[in-house]
Amino acid sequence: MSEAFRLALVGAGRMGLTHARALAGHETVALIAVVEPVDEAAARLPGLRRYRSVDEFVHAHDVDGVLVSVPTRLHVEVATPLLEAGLPVLCEKPCGLTGDEARELQRTGGVLCVALWRRFVPSLAALRAQIARGTLGVVSHVLCSQWDERPPSAAFRDPASSGGILVDMGVHEFDLLRWLTGQELEDVCGYASTVTSEPPVPGDPESVSLAARLSGGATALVTLGRRHAPGEVHRVEVIGTEGAENVEFVPARDGQARIDDALRHQAAAFATAARGGEWTGASIEDAVAALEAAEAAIAALNGRSSAYG
Repeated sequence: MSEAFRLALVGAGRMGLTHARALAGHETVALIAVVEPVDEAAARLPGLRRYRSVDEFVHAHDVDGVLVSVPTRLHVEVATPLLEAGLPVLCEKPCGLTGDEARELQRTGGVLCVALWRRFVPSLAALRAQIARGTLGVVSHVLCSQWDERPPSAAFRDPASSGGILVDMGVHEFDLLRWLTGQELEDVCGYASTVTSEPPVPGDPESVSLAARLSGGATALVTLGRRHAPGEVHRVEVIGTEGAENVEFVPARDGQARIDDALRHQAAAFATAARGGEWTGASIEDAVAALEAAEAAIAALNGRSSAYG
């Protein structure tokens, strides 16, 4: 049996802790270090070798790869020196606030993988295989829904930090549409609700509904919601000329267990890629495409011409 892949986590915030919990006891990936400047946050991950800065870590590390899970506004700033130091990086989505920021990482080079975890959900992989085999006929319509149980903090929802709902949540749906269908997004339009979370955050509405046109002739509807009282739910339905398939891959009950399972599969795939194998998840090119779709949706909601127009 090969030795465990030694992983460092950069950022011990909400998503960083989610990754750490999911990877506890992983068969092939060992989380051994954390880079976190805030004492209180670092204390939530006892037993890990702790570094206070990326610079300190780069000069003293003994790991095989790094998982970057800092706020979105810091993705490029944090991932760049790690890649320049020759470290394989798995960067939390969306790899920057804009497509241009993601391209900055793309130009850095090195092993750079994007943590769009839905590509590691077995039921979605099975749906993708159905579509590729033509089991559903020609895809004509796709419906995607992502509804969180409750809004995150106002500081997180600030578009200057997370990109707001269309970047923070939307990139998952835009990537899912491309990955499932093999089609590109050509146009997008939509509406934001006037209902607001408390406290209200400009640029981050409570919910958004979008319509999109895909390059292969299909249409898509995407709904994003910051609040769904019964619990967090993620769904997708694909309608084709010969059939339809509806997958609720994160149900209101036991949804976190489904996400954790995907995160474990994703980490194992990253270890394979970092060791020279094939990466089976999302690439930086995929991240750029998802961010460009989010930017087009933001423009459409703000009454400007879509970036695809």
